[in-house]
This record gives sequence, C-alpha cells and structure tokens, in this order.
Amino acid sequence: MLVLVMVAAGMVCGPGAAFGQEELGRALARVGPLVGESTLYSRKGKEDIYDIARRYGVSASDLFNANEGELPLGDELLLIPMEHIAPVPWAEGVVVNLAERALYVYEQGRPVKRFPLAIGMVGWETPTGDFTIANMAKNPTWFPPSWAVEEEPVPPGPSNPLGDRWMGLSLRGYGIHATNAPWSVGRYLSHGCMRMYPEHAHELFEMVRVGTPVKIVYEQVVFGARPGEGIVYMARYPDGYRLGRVSAERVRAQLKEYGLDGVVDMAAVAGALELPRGLPTPIIGSATKVTVNGRRVKLALGPTRMGGDWLVPAGPLVEALGAEMEVGPRGSYVVITRGENRLFFSPGDADVLINGQLVRVGAAPQMAAGHPMIPLKATAMGLGASVGWDDWTDTVLVWDGWELGRLGRGAGVLGR
Repeated sequence: MLVLVMVAAGMVCGPGAAFGQEELGRALARVGPLVGESTLYSRKGKEDIYDIARRYGVSASDLFNANEGELPLGDELLLIPMEHIAPVPWAEGVVVNLAERALYVYEQGRPVKRFPLAIGMVGWETPTGDFTIANMAKNPTWFPPSWAVEEEPVPPGPSNPLGDRWMGLSLRGYGIHATNAPWSVGRYLSHGCMRMYPEHAHELFEMVRVGTPVKIVYEQVVFGARPGEGIVYMARYPDGYRLGRVSAERVRAQLKEYGLDGVVDMAAVAGALELPRGLPTPIIGSATKVTVNGRRVKLALGPTRMGGDWLVPAGPLVEALGAEMEVGPRGSYVVITRGENRLFFSPGDADVLINGQLVRVGAAPQMAAGHPMIPLKATAMGLGASVGWDDWTDTVLVWDGWELGRLGRGAGVLGR
C-alpha cells in the first residue's frame, strides 16, 4: 500500500507539519467578506412588499428570492436578506456584482456599504470591466439617447428618469443614478445604466468623487467568510443574463484556487445551486465545537461533516491530545503518534493504518490550504480516547478515561 512505502522511506517533517493553522487562516482571508445580518419581519395584512423592501434597504427581488418566491398577501413572517457576501475580498471604491444586482462601497480594502440596483435588461446588458467615476451632477438634465421615445431634454424634476443624482462612468453613456421609478430597483429594466433608490443615490454621491474606481463583475457564485468564525459560505444568484449554468464541478474548481476543494460539502453546494436564493449557505466548516478533556480546541476551520465523521484541522486536535505529528513531503502522508498508538493517513484515502491494522474510516483525510484535515472520531479513538456528543451545546466531546457520568445533559456516546 502507498502509505507503507512512504513510511518505509522515512518520515519527513515538511511545511505545515507544525501545529499552526496559518495556511487555513490565509485561505479564509482570501475569500470575499461576509457582511450584515439578516432579520425577520412580521408582515401585517396587505402591507406592500416594495415598501418593506425599501424600508430595509433591499430590493423586492431580494425579498422574493430569499423567501423562495412565496409572498402571498396577508400576515406572514418574512426573511429580510441583509446578510451578503461581497463579490471580491479586497478592493477600493465601488464594486458592482450584476448577478446580485447590488453595489458595494469599499474603504481601506473592505466593504462598508451595500446598495441594491436596477441594471440593464437582456439585450442592453450593463457592461463588465474596470472604470472610474468620470463626472457627477446634482439635479441633472436628461438628454434622450437615440433609443428614447422622448425627443426633447428633460429638466430636473419628477419626470426625469435620472432622478436628482448622476454619477457617470468613464465608459461614455453609462452611469449610476437615482430614479423616478424606485419600484424598478432589483430588476433588469434599464438600457445599461444602474438605478438606485433616491436616498441611496444621495448617500453614494457623498461617498465617491471623480476618479473613484468602479469595478463591475458578473459573479453567479461567490464565497465568503467572517473573520475568526471558521466557516466558508457560498451564495448563488440567478443567471439573469443567461450566461450559462453553474455546475457543482465548477464550484469545486473555484474552491481549488483557495486549496479548499477537498473539504467542501458537495450536498450543500448542490442545494444552493438548485435554488439560487442569494443567501449565504455554509459549505465548509461549521459552528460545531470540539472539546478535549473539557477544554475547547481552537480551530481555524470548523469541523466539516464528511460521511460518518468530522474532518478537523490536524494540528490543534493532535496537540490537544498530547500526540505528535509529522507530515510527508507536499502533504503526501500524515503520521500521528501517542505512546504506543500510531496512525498513518494518506490524504484522499479512506483506508488508514491504525496501530498496524488497516481500517476504513468514515471520512477520508484531506489537505486544506496546505494543512492536514483528519477524521476526528477515527483519530481520537485510534489514539485511545473516547468520543461523545452534546446536543445542548452542539459539541463533540473527546476525553481520555473520563467516566460517562461526567458528560452532562444531552450527551451520548459515539464510540470508544
């Protein structure tokens, strides 16, 4: 077997063999930031959806997608989607994701504000690319282009489709502006310009200047994480411009750029792809906690459920169990030793050598951003420890020689 050949050649302590998880931290920092927090709203009677959306600074389309299009009249509890994944991890100025129909303002590299948009209809698609704010005007006059029904310039006022704020792009004829049709925000209705709620256009007008960078992208799938949380989220937006279906394999390939393709929950990915609600969905990691002998194990990437086990970063678990770890060249294998107990893992292989016996484990070990991810239950039990579960606190309990009576409420034994 491959692992035996490698061990016979001698164990090599390669990069990432230390207990640190810096590689994982850097990988999570490279995905887009997760911002905001969603809330619930109790709709009263025939309260207008557009009024509710505008009050919370989202579009009616955002509401429809977040609630799966189920918005009958009458009393109901609505999810107000205010948690979002910014389309790029680091930027300056304005970033627009056309698939999301939203604009983000970045300051010092991070997003500080999000605004919903109306964008170009099919056949008049808003262009992607890198631009700048080229001109700005309050109470602009609209000069009808060739496609317009109007023949004469429209002065400032309620009939002006530009509203009372205009921010023109360096691409002639395109801009970001207020609108006299706020109900259109969130839709594909313009001839290429980007419309905003008037109050949002006022706010953005004060945040930008001539020369501010504007990046326009079309990303149907985005990934995000909150600092220190240890979870990677995915949001999927509808393909309004009909540029092509996103497959699960394409998502995995995108995650390979971060070194996270081996630990992704593909069932969660499939669910997000099937119903493009635009809501951040956990696809790697979780909020589940791990304790060893009652002490919390700090994990840069939370436990990820795979098959019949949890994959966790090897370093912290091994250290908490008082074991030693060595990693082969380029993560080719992992050796974990504690006393007479020895475990040999080959990433991607569910057949593991545990104390001289070949055992098929519930989740094959993987490499994530250069750090070994190992099956928690198989590792703990292979080192002579026991594993339990506490429903009350969503915690995996690992202990050495503890009596079952010390586990506490809601605890149950997973194995020994």
